[in-house]
Amino acid sequence: MSPIARKVVGWWLLIGCLMVFFQVIVGGVTRLTESGLSITEWKPVKGIVPPLNDTEWQAEFELYRQKVQYKTINEDMQVSEFKWIYFWEYFHRFWARFMGFVFIIPFVIFVANKWLDKAFFQKIGVLFLWGGLIGIYGWIMVKSGLTGIYVPPIHLSIHLFLALSMFGWLVYMTVSVFRLDYHPSFTHHLPSLKRLSLIILIVLFMQVIFGGIVSGMKAGLAYPTWPDMNGQIIPSALFNEPASTAGFTQYNTQDFWGRTFIQFVHRCTAYLLLILVFVFYFKSRKASTDKVFNVGLNLLPVAVLLQATIGILTVLNCVGKIPVGWGVLHQAGAMLLIANLSFVMFHLFAKPKEVKEHIL
Repeated sequence: MSPIARKVVGWWLLIGCLMVFFQVIVGGVTRLTESGLSITEWKPVKGIVPPLNDTEWQAEFELYRQKVQYKTINEDMQVSEFKWIYFWEYFHRFWARFMGFVFIIPFVIFVANKWLDKAFFQKIGVLFLWGGLIGIYGWIMVKSGLTGIYVPPIHLSIHLFLALSMFGWLVYMTVSVFRLDYHPSFTHHLPSLKRLSLIILIVLFMQVIFGGIVSGMKAGLAYPTWPDMNGQIIPSALFNEPASTAGFTQYNTQDFWGRTFIQFVHRCTAYLLLILVFVFYFKSRKASTDKVFNVGLNLLPVAVLLQATIGILTVLNCVGKIPVGWGVLHQAGAMLLIANLSFVMFHLFAKPKEVKEHIL
């Protein structure tokens, strides 16, 4: 395969990474502006075209007015305000469709030109199925929220987990193409570094799941302080309030124990993640002579510290309302950390034979 063809495939995947990154950001804005339930029907084809006149806008608005969210918190909403929340949900769905074309059309061309080997073809196939699953689950998530005020936190969390895990896998594949000629150059500690990186990966995605539930429950509003939780290191509500999971499966403002528990766990997991990343960093500093790997390794503690800092600032700004800007930045920070870890893990787990056979 020519160097030009290799670059084309690599840039195609990189563009895909950027598009998924942007899609998750738009999803975050959609969630935090409470726009996700504004479109009440799933129209995979007809939904490409938004309302184009006053009659069509009024029809969409009437569908929304029948839902619990409108009747509970948005009864004074006008059509002009509805258009704003409709825009974010529409754009979120439109971008998902657009990504489908950006991925599928070049892929067909690459296959026709026999640029991809069987193993890489299968990996791309998994990526397409993954994306389809996210889209289907996204509608399941919205449909589950149409009978209540908001989307159930657990559905929101699963949807976020699926999106960010796919993003991490896509980054891994992208690195494998750009580093086609990479040869592992570790001098020591490779088995233990692999194990530790896997532990970090598991803890990181557990944190993603917890973070999705925190967001869905609006748990930040209950404890907008740091490093304490309303003056306590371990909140007394964990012991004084009746334990409940009601707020996990349906949005429930009365589930104070649930809000306390999930935010406490989210904070503790963040501290654990910080410790693990720094242990990994100090253990890996002199383990490889590869300069590119070492650049990614040096960025890892920066990424986790940045994410922790944004998380703290998000909590501190949860006074009375969820700060959309900080919430979106926190989600972006999570993706940067996942991308960084995927980059590092490629270098740990790649084998020379596997690397060379990705593209013919």
